[in-house]
Amino acid sequence: MNLNDIEYLATVAAHQHVGRAAEALGLTQPALTRAIARLEALAGMPLFERHPKGVVLTPAGEAFLRRAERIRMEYDDALSEMHQMKTGELGILRVGLTPTLDTERLMGVVRRLLVERPAARIHLTERLMHYLVQMLLDGELDAVVVPTPQPLPPELEATPLYDDVLHVVADVGHPLQQRRSLQLADLVDQPWLLPPPDTRMRRELERVVQQAGLPTLNVRVEAAATGINTLRLVTGTPMLTLGSQWSMEAMAGVGLRPLPIALPALRRRIGLLTRRHAHVSPLAHRLRELLVGEFGA
Repeated sequence: MNLNDIEYLATVAAHQHVGRAAEALGLTQPALTRAIARLEALAGMPLFERHPKGVVLTPAGEAFLRRAERIRMEYDDALSEMHQMKTGELGILRVGLTPTLDTERLMGVVRRLLVERPAARIHLTERLMHYLVQMLLDGELDAVVVPTPQPLPPELEATPLYDDVLHVVADVGHPLQQRRSLQLADLVDQPWLLPPPDTRMRRELERVVQQAGLPTLNVRVEAAATGINTLRLVTGTPMLTLGSQWSMEAMAGVGLRPLPIALPALRRRIGLLTRRHAHVSPLAHRLRELLVGEFGA
């Protein structure tokens, strides 16, 4: 098997069709078919189930692809490490962040790292958690700071940083702000601004509502970005939203305040995620040290 075979296998699995995969790879269909047959002979069992409309991975094929992708990432890591050794460069550190973190302290850590390592270059990517985790698994990022997924994918390892609490937040003039205490039932009829349904924050809130036997939330605005600029949409409206503990001061500056209700399910552990067994550059190692020193979880 060579590294091209891994790309062929992954492309056929993604397209679920040998012809379309061959076109995407710039190969003839017979050449790609021979490559897949060679891999299946090497594995000693079928990697794809053939159907009239295409192909899908067998359980053996899924396991084989997971292992093969790890080999490819290890190879890429090795080349990167050799390049750094040859050139003496510190290289580029690719870090992902979610928009609901303690950004001020995190950026302070990044600034300190840049001061310590003048030759370093850092690429920051801000996305929702599930996108960042997938980018990390695919080798597109070196590390991500996110709410730690439960369960944690076995290919990743987490360094805990700090605990955070999400609060239900509303405009300071919202009628519910006049109440001394609230129940979950008081919130379900209100309009909401929330992240997409496939985010952990949204899923946890909807799970709590469902378990209480309450109606589905009235989501008026769905926003992939949930930073302070997006939350300004709530100001002066009857909408509710969720805000992290660290952002309360910033929210107060735009006229938002937590409502008097606590939802235990909306607690989360923020961590630094990296790929297990991957090469860790000196720059990435120092980032971890600085983050642990700053947050001390």
